[in-house]
Amino acid sequence: MNIRAVAIVVFLLLTSGGLAVHFRQQAVSEHDPDHKPVDVSEIPVPPKSGPYGKFVVVGEPVHNFGVMEHMQEGQHEFKIRNDGQAPIKMVALKRDQTCQCTLGSLGQDGLKPGEETIVKLSWTIKNPAAVFEHSAKIRTDDPENLVTTFRVRGLVGKRLMIKPSQEVNLGALSEKQPTERTMHLFSQIVDAFEITKFEPSNPLIVVTSTPLNAEQLKLVTYDPAAEESRAMMAKMTAKTPTNPAAPGPPGSTEAAHEHLVDDLAGKTPDAKCGYELKVTFQPGFSIGKVREVLHIHTNVPTSPQADAPVAPPFSVTFTGTRSGPVQILGTPGISWSPEDSILRMGRFPAKEGKKAKLVVFVKKMEQELEITEAKLDPPKLKYEFRKDEKFNAPGRNKYEIIVEVPADGVPLSLGGGERAGSVVLQTNHPEAKTIKFDLEFTSF
Repeated sequence: MNIRAVAIVVFLLLTSGGLAVHFRQQAVSEHDPDHKPVDVSEIPVPPKSGPYGKFVVVGEPVHNFGVMEHMQEGQHEFKIRNDGQAPIKMVALKRDQTCQCTLGSLGQDGLKPGEETIVKLSWTIKNPAAVFEHSAKIRTDDPENLVTTFRVRGLVGKRLMIKPSQEVNLGALSEKQPTERTMHLFSQIVDAFEITKFEPSNPLIVVTSTPLNAEQLKLVTYDPAAEESRAMMAKMTAKTPTNPAAPGPPGSTEAAHEHLVDDLAGKTPDAKCGYELKVTFQPGFSIGKVREVLHIHTNVPTSPQADAPVAPPFSVTFTGTRSGPVQILGTPGISWSPEDSILRMGRFPAKEGKKAKLVVFVKKMEQELEITEAKLDPPKLKYEFRKDEKFNAPGRNKYEIIVEVPADGVPLSLGGGERAGSVVLQTNHPEAKTIKFDLEFTSF
């Protein structure tokens, strides 16, 4: 054999050996969820010849646990049996679990023919998503059932929730007519509860409640779009003569799992008890941005334990605006948001300070409009309120509000929400007793 032939043979041997190692690792790793190399010594290997054990799940390896709540602990036991003619060796590897999995008692040689034991899954609901699933794999030396996956699935409910939302945008409030919103407060966990008190942040907010009947409770959690999606999914996964790739026959692992998926996809827990709330905003809110909070006190406990304390008040935030007889406009170069009643002054050097002018049109009254009290936050802000004497129009007057950030050299940043500054002006106008708006800027 010449040198060239020897080189070819050596190359083929090396590459075939490398491919063999690659495929061997891939075959072992494909059962691992993270596709990490698995220590072969941890996995039971089927005997080269019979007799063999037969790994059987008594019932189904998929269980619908029902409704749980966030941070609740659960556990479920699956029963397994050896229907074969030899003992079965099995193992539950940590890498194969999304929860704690415990195998029942096994003899030194494994599970003997005719013997039964349990696979117990224990878990905690740490993700508040609507659907939860935990699983664990049992690896055996049964050549026909090398890996069996046990799953528990269910829905995650809430002790209290409200529809449409805990953040409600009222838009523009009416000047003379009440503004009303209807909401539904309900529980997916507690069978019955009572509302003990309503605590609105403004006396102009009036709330009444009515218990929901069985039919109304069904409608509260009904989602037509989700129902249609679930129906389409069930149709797609249903076994038909033209869909040979659909799940196996009833009773098989695949059929049980797919059926459960169809049952839970897009579904939320039913409402067990609840109330319809009618929230009425009476006329008279301050001119400008409206932000009010409604605290709802109930007797819902914090947990199923008998001595559990009552849950803190459930809060809903309402935002909106009220123009009334006052209209505020920005001037060139000034960023003013009438929808949010926010004056944005941008960025500027703290040693230079900045002024911003707003134009205010006010419905005329018998006496001259006056500012009776002013509250500015932060207190270092200054303001000037003056009438435009040249403006002449029937039914309204024109004023200017000049807001000043003094040039004191102290950097300050006022952002959105709770971190925003504010200007609150009390007036002698009977229909506009308060004018207020927020302020945002960054001085450096």
